[in-house]
Amino acid sequence: MAGRNTYHHGDLRNALLRATRELVKERGARGFSVSEAARRAGVSISAPYRHFADRDAMLAATAQLAFTELETQFAALVLEEPLPECAARIAVAYVAFARQDPARFEVMFASGIDKASHPELLEQTRRVQERLEAALQPHVPREEVVGRAAELWAIAHGVASLALGGNLHHVVDSSRIDRVAASAAHAWARGVSTSGV
Repeated sequence: MAGRNTYHHGDLRNALLRATRELVKERGARGFSVSEAARRAGVSISAPYRHFADRDAMLAATAQLAFTELETQFAALVLEEPLPECAARIAVAYVAFARQDPARFEVMFASGIDKASHPELLEQTRRVQERLEAALQPHVPREEVVGRAAELWAIAHGVASLALGGNLHHVVDSSRIDRVAASAAHAWARGVSTSGV
């Protein structure tokens, strides 16, 4: 049965999360089912409910893991440059993260999960926001940090979503997506600077 080679006693939860991501990659978040994830993991269809309350809980746990990976990627960035370069580095890293594993990105943002109903997922999402805020603190007045971090996240997310959806291919080659992200972040940072920061 598919997935049996990846399941190890005591690791059922992680085996199910891997199966969830594989299924989203193949069928999209809307095509995911608990029973198929169980089959992929090589366990009975009732086994997932030892760890997850329902389908949404499985997707939320998968999304939480993905947000943790994003936080780790941001934590590894060296951000000692002026704001425009710092912002560009963040945006490029974000777009690279999205393009590296589109299924992971879909689970994070397009799975229809209400983050407010999953406190651990919501908290991990906030940790990513806080990581962005920390990166901007040396460059932005304290009272503006939260809003400015949200703006930069929105810019990077917009480029990533357009790129994954194939909606930039008619205007820019896929190899130049990073330049689009960097340029957009640079422009945002210049606007921040001219606003009095």
